[in-house]
Amino acid sequence: MQGPPEIFIMSSLFASLNVARQALQAQQFGLDVTQNNISNVNTPGYARQRVNFVPGDSVFQNNYAVGMGVRLGSVESFRSGLMDRRVNDELQAKGEFDASSAVLQQVEALFNESGGLGLQTAVNDFFNSFSALAATPEDISLREQVLARGQELGTRFNQAYQKLQAIQSQQNGAVAETVGEINTTAAAIAKLNVEIQAARGANTNETTLVDQRQEMLDKLAGLTDISYFETDSGNVTVMSPQGALLVTGDVSYSWSASNGPSGTMLGVYAGGVDITSRIQSGKLGGMLKARDTNISGYLSALDDMAAGFISRVNLQHAAGSDLDGAAGGDFFNVFVPLVPGTTTGAARAIGVAISDPRKIAAAAVGSGQGSNANAQALAKLQEDPFLPGGATASQFYSNLVFRIGLDTKTAVDGLGVQKQLLTQLQNQRDSVSGVSLDDEAVSMMQYQKAYAANARFITVISELTDILVKILGG
Repeated sequence: MQGPPEIFIMSSLFASLNVARQALQAQQFGLDVTQNNISNVNTPGYARQRVNFVPGDSVFQNNYAVGMGVRLGSVESFRSGLMDRRVNDELQAKGEFDASSAVLQQVEALFNESGGLGLQTAVNDFFNSFSALAATPEDISLREQVLARGQELGTRFNQAYQKLQAIQSQQNGAVAETVGEINTTAAAIAKLNVEIQAARGANTNETTLVDQRQEMLDKLAGLTDISYFETDSGNVTVMSPQGALLVTGDVSYSWSASNGPSGTMLGVYAGGVDITSRIQSGKLGGMLKARDTNISGYLSALDDMAAGFISRVNLQHAAGSDLDGAAGGDFFNVFVPLVPGTTTGAARAIGVAISDPRKIAAAAVGSGQGSNANAQALAKLQEDPFLPGGATASQFYSNLVFRIGLDTKTAVDGLGVQKQLLTQLQNQRDSVSGVSLDDEAVSMMQYQKAYAANARFITVISELTDILVKILGG
């Protein structure tokens, strides 16, 4: 010990006062973090924070190390990278089922016989009109009814096709909107990368920014299938599983939605490369699947059915003779495919070719006006397996409706399962990173008591300093 003892004592008292002051600041900071946790108990994506204190640097007095209190080491966020990735993966699947189920439920409503298109009813009515005509083949009113039923059947095919195409077109527009949303979210992640780097460089707390970035990553996962990893510098790099970059460091890469070679539907492009077929999940994946696989398949089935109707009915109608004894012609307009060798467009084009009821070929060739043989043959087409797969008209349409219902149920059930799984994972993540009011109450009491103890210590040091000053002054 160097110098007068009273000087050493005074110096020790001031050092103790400084130690207590730092301790007060540390406990106050702990209370601030606790209050911030409590305030964000219902904030989506917020991860609970914890203050890490470390001992202050020691000083040596008379060859003894004397502790210099406490100081703030860091603020730690309770976030599990593993759980974040698991939630992120399931959000991609949920986004896909969410989008596809919404679209398919619209389609299913169209094919509801009680309140939808009524195509099955129109098919039955068409064949039944020939059965009625067979009973009185010379009756003009019954012949007019056959034409009306044929026109109604064509209208139902036309409406089914047009309404399906309208839903498909809506999804096509939604693809462009979703790609724009993906680009906006990717840009936000790149911006947060920059802000997190700046916060680390300034040695400030970046946990709130990390929470915000994870929220953006979760949002992006709901839009499209992604994978991401964090670099040593703290940046995240985001890409599609097929390698199309979205974010790297402070740079985001925009995807685009533009017409493909066919010019009918929008494709998704990354760096000029068409990645449409590679996108499997997320909202975008669900919409693309519904647009390009489900609805396209339903349209193709309708075309096959309409083309089969046109061909088979025309063939049978041409085998008879009309009320004037002339050979029967085409009942439906002859279908000329837009693409040779396909049935594309048949459901949109089907229509009755004749307007004069006398032209209906109800009779067998050369059998006279009272003959009903061809009308009976046309009516029996209802049981004829003339459609693809050896199906009758009713069977083929029932199979289509069943297929639509099964696709819809699969999507709706998948969404339900995915919601449950996601809820379980989010609960597990919240058990790690979520705010517990009970835990925060305990922390608050600990900091409060430590603050009060340090405040009392300062009071004691102040009293001792006053005593020493009086002694020295006396």
